[in-house]
Amino acid sequence: MSNQHHSGELPPEPSDSNVLLSAGGWIGAFFLFALIVFIAYLPNRSVSMEDEEAKVRHSIRADIDARQIRLSQNYDWVNRNDGVVRLPIDRAMELTVRDLRARSNEENAP
Repeated sequence: MSNQHHSGELPPEPSDSNVLLSAGGWIGAFFLFALIVFIAYLPNRSVSMEDEEAKVRHSIRADIDARQIRLSQNYDWVNRNDGVVRLPIDRAMELTVRDLRARSNEENAP
């Protein structure tokens, strides 16, 4: 019963292919573990409250924007009794410019 370690002989050096195979196995095991965790995590992930609140805020903002666009581009009664009408912005600017020119002409007339 001879023991090679006690006789002064060194154990054999691992070959390069064994080192590469071992490193590849460890890297593969790591990526396999990461893949399993990723697959298991995704279906069970809950939607955060922050995401839900952002969707609600976006919906409210879209409704407000649509209403503002509708109000700024259409005619509508503000107060029928007083004769107050809402005008599209372009038309209101045209009327304002017309009135200012007419007032300026009246002031400059002799």
